[in-house]
Amino acid sequence: MRLSIRSHLIELTDDLRETVERRIYFALSRFGPRIERATVTLEDISGTRGGVVQRCRIVIKPQRGDELIVIATDADLHAAISFAADRAGRVVQRELERRRTDRRQMPRTPEAPAEPQDGTVSAD
Repeated sequence: MRLSIRSHLIELTDDLRETVERRIYFALSRFGPRIERATVTLEDISGTRGGVVQRCRIVIKPQRGDELIVIATDADLHAAISFAADRAGRVVQRELERRRTDRRQMPRTPEAPAEPQDGTVSAD
């Protein structure tokens, strides 16, 4: 899994980057190669208006299928990161389980019984 971290109106320090990497890898590493990439965007959504509202947005691209998006907001950036990472793990697990269930429920085409090769007819 490739991990990309971006920030908007937030200083991305080494400590913050390490926190994000640790939380994301902990939440998503069990899915291994089934996740192609994850992009984390950290931003201060209150901007210049005052107040403190931080957002962590995680976009997960599985090997197959559409992107999964998780968003968490909080006054504390570390809390938003933790909440979003935990949620991302649950969202990916639910999506993979749904795909597995859908694949099992697909109707199979019935196979015709094998015809004898020697020209005899079987009595059923």
